Amino acid sequence: MEIEYHGRGAQVTAIQENRAHDTTPQRRLKGRAIPAEGEGGVFSETWFPVCLSSDVPARGVHGCDFLDGRVIVSRDRHGEVRVFSAYCLHLGADLSIGQVTESGNIRCPFHGWEYDGGSGRCAHLPSGDPVPPRASLYRFPTVERYGVVFAFNGVEPRFSIPDFDRPEDSLVLRSGTFPDRFQVDPWVICANTPDLLHVTELHHFDMRNDPYEEATWQDYSATFPIHAVAPAGVVFDIRPEIHGTNLFHQNGTVDGRWFGWSTWMGIPTPGQTTVFYTICAQPEPGETSEQTGEFLDYVLDLEMSIASEDVPIFAGMRYTPGNLTRGDRVLARFFEYLRTFPRSHPSAEFLN
Repeated sequence: MEIEYHGRGAQVTAIQENRAHDTTPQRRLKGRAIPAEGEGGVFSETWFPVCLSSDVPARGVHGCDFLDGRVIVSRDRHGEVRVFSAYCLHLGADLSIGQVTESGNIRCPFHGWEYDGGSGRCAHLPSGDPVPPRASLYRFPTVERYGVVFAFNGVEPRFSIPDFDRPEDSLVLRSGTFPDRFQVDPWVICANTPDLLHVTELHHFDMRNDPYEEATWQDYSATFPIHAVAPAGVVFDIRPEIHGTNLFHQNGTVDGRWFGWSTWMGIPTPGQTTVFYTICAQPEPGETSEQTGEFLDYVLDLEMSIASEDVPIFAGMRYTPGNLTRGDRVLARFFEYLRTFPRSHPSAEFLN
């Protein structure tokens, strides 16, 4: 076929005609994959929320699905929270249906093996047999903050649970959890923060700063300052942060008043996310507790309304980095952060 070229329009026509006769199969452009949580048997070395503090009885055991296995949460004799692997080292009975003894040991319901409530080491066998020297539950590095129990996946914590900008003892805090599991890894939800195009296109924020230039990166966290006006005229001056691959943490103001908001994401099993949250405010001078509560209600509604716009997207999404553009440059940097983030699973043989 002979084609005459008469300016740009003719060139486009020629390209279209050539494509019409091209029998080469179409190929989808994909970027380098981001490791899924649990892929290769490893997970991000980060703090994961396990349960709410209120879930842990004063003298009892609470069981949770965690990192494709199971853990128990209890308090030692001093009230300090502990997270251990859930299965007895004898025959694998689930200790979450066990008991806490008068001495503070966790007693297996099957054959009565007892584990020290502080260290997790086997402390007593009712048979009178000597305690096997390696009979110890896996004990996770554990922190209790903001009404949430966190366990670190790794031998030693690489970073701390982030602080709010105001003294913790001056804050009114609320923490809770979403009832449903999200069918994605936590990093997919966290990627919404550096996905600055989605902030303007889906949520219709009118940006008053240049968050592309103001993003900063650390070894195990990243910060994305945003000054923007929401569609209803609400003014946000906030500093969202991602810690690890699963902790969203935010300080800032809404219409000039300070608040804190965090979304903590756990992994019960690969491909699923449990979501916890903390919201807080500092009472204004002369403000009643009811008025502070009304402000928290207002901010919680704002945050939930923004999140509700994302939920239907995640419901049917197959998150795959593909044809990225310059507008995705901060998101692309976050993908690299995820690809190189440390992963391990030292508790694996204890949890299953």
